[in-house]
Parts: sequence; structure tokens; C-alpha cells
Amino acid sequence: MTTIGNDIINRVGGGSGIDTGNLINDLVSLQSTPDQQRLDRRQELLESQISDYGLLRSALSSLEGAVNAVSSKDTFDAKSVSLPDTSLIALTQLNAKAAAGDYRLKIEQVAQPQSLSSASFASQTTEIGKGELTIRFGDWNGALDNFNVDAEKTGATITIDETNNTLTGLRDAINQADIGVQASIVADGGAYKLLLTSPSGATNELEISVTEEAGSPGLAAFSFDESSQSMTQEQEGMDALVRVNGLLVARDSNHITDVIEGLEFDIFNSSSTEVINLNISADKSTAEQAIRDFVEAYNTFFDEAQKLTGFNEESGEFGSLRNDSLADNLVDQVRKFIGGAVPGLEDGFTSLANLGIRTRLDGRLEINEDPDEPNTNFRAAIDKNFGLVRDLFVPTTNSSDAKVKINSYSARTQPGTYEVVISQDPTRGQFIADPLPASFPLDTSGKDYSFDIRVDGVDAATIALPDGKTYNSAQELAADFQTLINLDASLQAAQVKVSVSYNTDTGALEFVSDAYGSDSRVSFAAVGDDMGELGITAKAGSSGLDVVGTVNGEAAFGYGNILLPAINTKADGLSMTITPGATNSTVTFSRGFAGGLSSLVNDFLSNNGLINEREANIREDLEDVDDDRAELERRTEAYRSRLQSQFLAMELIVNNLNNTGSFLDGILDRLPFTAKNN
Repeated sequence: MTTIGNDIINRVGGGSGIDTGNLINDLVSLQSTPDQQRLDRRQELLESQISDYGLLRSALSSLEGAVNAVSSKDTFDAKSVSLPDTSLIALTQLNAKAAAGDYRLKIEQVAQPQSLSSASFASQTTEIGKGELTIRFGDWNGALDNFNVDAEKTGATITIDETNNTLTGLRDAINQADIGVQASIVADGGAYKLLLTSPSGATNELEISVTEEAGSPGLAAFSFDESSQSMTQEQEGMDALVRVNGLLVARDSNHITDVIEGLEFDIFNSSSTEVINLNISADKSTAEQAIRDFVEAYNTFFDEAQKLTGFNEESGEFGSLRNDSLADNLVDQVRKFIGGAVPGLEDGFTSLANLGIRTRLDGRLEINEDPDEPNTNFRAAIDKNFGLVRDLFVPTTNSSDAKVKINSYSARTQPGTYEVVISQDPTRGQFIADPLPASFPLDTSGKDYSFDIRVDGVDAATIALPDGKTYNSAQELAADFQTLINLDASLQAAQVKVSVSYNTDTGALEFVSDAYGSDSRVSFAAVGDDMGELGITAKAGSSGLDVVGTVNGEAAFGYGNILLPAINTKADGLSMTITPGATNSTVTFSRGFAGGLSSLVNDFLSNNGLINEREANIREDLEDVDDDRAELERRTEAYRSRLQSQFLAMELIVNNLNNTGSFLDGILDRLPFTAKNN
């Protein structure tokens, strides 16, 4: 600055011409350079922080991936299985639910489906009549003269009209019903037959009842019920029979999923002599490796975070996030959680230190495997207290009463212990008929056993018991009511169902909704002339009740059999299913070490998390730098214009002075009285 100032003085004082352009540039640069350098440093820091927050996000994401591995119950419940060479079965899945132990399997029978064939038709497009086919599942006796309907399985009512009244149309309509029945057309000596194949199993056999449309007969050729069997049974349905450690169990499929919990296998053949020996054992190595991977992932995160928030020895410089409060707080919170006790755990292993994972002086984690320290030895914890290790890492929920079941929790739910008190049981809507005046066997021939029913506010189409059917017991009648009602398309679309039973104490049929709560009700809007013989008249049933209760003394929200704690309480987010008969329960909830750390990391990484918010603020600061640059440019140009005007005015003055000087130069020689005489 001194050199430039002296140069200006010298130039002006010398009385020579001034290089005003360079002089103005120098003056402008002298004024704007400090601000420009400040903005450059600010922009460089902000851009470095954006980049380094990306690195910090990446390090956190890697840590989160390792945390997710140790937060899964399946990681700690992993199993392994040994299976000898055999052609009878093949294992398809082994999951964490499998119970460890030795199992002896003997395959005594393979499951098979029932198959029915129709009479022959000359063409696949031969018209077959119009009307409805009602397909139900159940079990035929050996003589095929008595069918026991399976009330728990839903069949279908299939409409055949002018759009599909051919053999091909019927095949396609049955397949499109998507109830597990396979329909195909088989060529047989120049003619064609419809072949129906049920799902495998003894109780998946088919009953096909036909209602023909007046004036368009033909569908009766596909009936297979107690009163009419136009189709022929080619093969009966059979269950798979498997003996497990001596216990004989039957399953309707050759894909066995629940004989040994957690183990699934397919059956291919049976044998009267071969015994398959299976051994299922716990696989602790999966969890152990996941924990070791987590420790490594944390140390990698910590090293990367130190470079960004502290001194980077590789670059020899401090990280751009050194004085960033959020980055410092993020690392500090993670470190505190790593070293602290897990919220919600009151006994057993409550921190990483209990299983020999400790924090070194430099902040990194290390695994203690020193056999001379048995109380804080990782190997001993895995081998001797694996259950406690599992409970430390994974989320846990417990209830002192099995009738109060915790279904789920949310990010809002705080770990802790809560007292649940039930003051009103949930109940289901129901219709209790009058005692049955009819006796059994009951023949429906010529009777009007039709009715209109409403379940949970949904109206079904008119339903009728089959004409010409004989019921040998009230239990058979109740099963038919249940399947016919649950076959209704409107009820199926609304996913509402009923259970129908016969109460031997009262002698009456009972229709009960599958849903709990005040919206649950079963009513008969209209009934046929003979329904009174079954104790059923047109009237409304009783509504169910919603569960009522408190959590930690505060009124909870009950809907059906679901109880939800009040909003903005510590238990907010818990969802509990209440079974009738529950009175009170103590429930506990812990996210576990992994769940708590995952929740903490997610607070930083989520789309509306703190890192995104901080990055948005930095981008706004960068926009402010751009605005400051534009403002500096405007001020600089204004200063330049002012200097140019001032120097221009100065030059005009100097030029005028120079002109005046030239005019005055020798003026005495030209004035009268002072002029020199020649």
C-alpha cells in the first residue's frame, strides 16, 4: 500500500502525465482483494464441509450396515443341519426358529390330490349349459356317499353364462377362480374330457354342486355331490404321513413346513424301512462374526470421523469439520452410546463391556479375549452366555401375561417398563339363534332355507342351504352354514368372515364374526319361510366391544382387540393384542444395543435427518457467498466508476491549468509597457 501511495505522489508531483488506468486498477484491487480472499476462503471451507459430510455419511452408512446385522434375531438364532444321503426328502429351508435337537423321520405315505373326470365331449367348444357351480373342500368317505365339508377352507361359486358356456370356458373359469383347483382338458380317443385336480390332501377333496339356469341345461354333467355324481373320481386325495421321533403326523402337502419348526422339506417317496436321522444345532459363528464385523466397522467409522473433525495425520491438516458443532456432536453421541448401558435392560449383559468389548484410550474399540480375565472375555461370553449376548444386541419385548401380546413398536417408543391394566375385554359381534326345534337327520328337500346376512356392515347376496341334502348332526349343519356364508363374494372382497358352531348346552347355532370391536356384528336381514325350523329369524345380533385399558395409568386407545398407548407418552408406538381374560400385565421394551444405535444413526442419516439439514444450511451459506460476491462486484464497479470520474475531473483541471500556463507563458513579453523593445 505504501509503495502504491508513493508512486501516486511521485507521479503527480512530477508534473508528468499519469497512467490513470493502471492506477485505478491498483486502487480497486487494493480495496477489493481482502474481501475477495475472505470469500474465497469461506467458499473453499464450505465446499470442503459439503464433501466431508458426504464422507461422514458414507462412514455412518457402513456402520449402520454392520449394526443391522447384529440387530437381527435371526443372526443370533442361526442353525445348521446335518442330513444323510436319501432319495426320500430334500431340505428346502432352515431358519432361525428351528429347535436344536436330533430327529428321526420315517416317510410312510406321500400326499396326493383328488382328481375328477367328466364325461366325453365331441369338441372343446361344445356348449355345456349355463348356471352356477359351487365348489367346496372337504373329505369324502370311501363309498362317496357322504361329504364332510372343511369349514376352515374357502371354495368358490363359479358363474357360467353365454360368455364361457363351453368346455374351454368352464376350464378357464375354474382356473381363474384361483382356489387351488387345476382344471385341464384331456384328449381321449378323439373326444375331450374335463379333468379337475384338487390340492393334495385328504380334506382337500371336492364337492361340486350345480344350479342350472332354466332353459339352458347341461351343467349337471359336472356335478359331484351327495345327490348327483356325474363326474368320476379317478384318484382319491391322501395326506402325507410322516413319523417324527415315533409320532405319526399327517399333512396335506408334500412340502412340509411345520413338522419340525423352522425346517422345511419336500417329500418325494415313502419307505416302510428307511429312517432319516437329522441333527439341528445352534450356529453361534454367524453371530460371533457379525459382532466382530461391527467392531471393525465402528473403528473404521471412528478413524474416518477423526480425520474430518480432528487432525488428519495423512494430510497434515485439520479436517474441515473441526469446529462444526453437529459433526462433533454426532461423533460424541455415537461414542457415548457405544460406551454406555443399553436403555431398557436392567439385568444380564447391559453394555458391550460385559462381553469384553472395550474402548481404548485412542477411542477405538478392542475385543478382549484374554483367558485370564474370564468375567470380561469375549470368547467366554459367546460360549457360556450366548443368550445374554443375544438379548444385549437385539430388540426385546416381554409381557408378564401371555394374553397381552406386544405386536410392534415405533421410533417414538421409549425403552422401559410399563404397567397395562385391562378394564374391558374385547368381544366379537355375534348372532345367537333360538334353540334348534328340528331333529336330525335333517333333510332340506322342498324347504326354503335361504337367508340374507350382514357381517361387520357388509351385506352378502342371498344364500341358501343346498336342496335335497341330509345333515346327520347339528355340527354338520353349522359347518355348511359357515362355508356357504364365507363363500360370498362381497364378504370375501371385504375380508370379513364368520365362525358358526353348535352350542350343545343351549342347543342353538351361534354365528360369530371373526373381528373384534364395536364395528363387529352379525345380523339376518331376511330369512326363508322354513328358517324358523333352524331357530333363525330376521333380527339384529349383538355388537362386539372394543378393549378398554390404561398404560402406566393413562387411558389407552382401544380398537377391537388392539390397545395403543396414548399419543406423546413414553409408550407411544407400542401396539398390543389383548386376548379376552387379560386383567393386567407388566410389559418391558428395549431396542437392544443394535436397535438403539441404529435409531441414533438414522436420526442423522434419514431424509429429514440432521446431516441433510446441515448440508442444506451449508448450501444456503454457499448461496450467500455467491450473493456476497455479486455485492462485492457491484461495490467494486461503483468504486471504479467513482475513481474514473475523479481522475477524469482531475485531468480536465490539469489540462486547463496546462493550457492556462501555456497562455501565460511569455505574456510579459507581449503586454504593453512590459514588452521588450527589439
